Amino acid sequence: MAGGLIIREASREDVDAVADLVARLKTLNEELDPSFRTSQRLREEARRYVEESLSDPKARLIVAAVGDEVVGLLRLVFIDRVFYEPRIKALITDLYVKPGYRRRGIGRLLVEYAVDVARREGAGIISAVFPEGNVIARRFYEELGFRVLQVEVFKPVK
Repeated sequence: MAGGLIIREASREDVDAVADLVARLKTLNEELDPSFRTSQRLREEARRYVEESLSDPKARLIVAAVGDEVVGLLRLVFIDRVFYEPRIKALITDLYVKPGYRRRGIGRLLVEYAVDVARREGAGIISAVFPEGNVIARRFYEELGFRVLQVEVFKPVK
């Protein structure tokens, strides 16, 4: 891959690029299911989300970069499962790779890096969330050995 691929934790210099990837992911989620309708302030909210994640000691932003271009993102948060063992869970809340870089193993490398971070931080389990209709994500995680842990159902309240 030209420029070389690097998987690393995001820095303040990555905020704009990462916010763009977050916005792209949320737009994709909306395309998959209208229940994920995005805010009219999506770009601003994505930037705030990234900045808060960089400051949150319970979150990690991991990026894939080719040269100076950030081409992939994974957001990991740590959750204390008070009632269960293992008690600490690492949760992948966001995973996105730019279309031109897909099917090159970048998603897998981001997840492997996240697993290493989770292990170092004392998590005993790692899970991921994504829209139910995202069959590509479901297949991707299954191929990496993930299985369903719990099910979330919803009903609009109006």
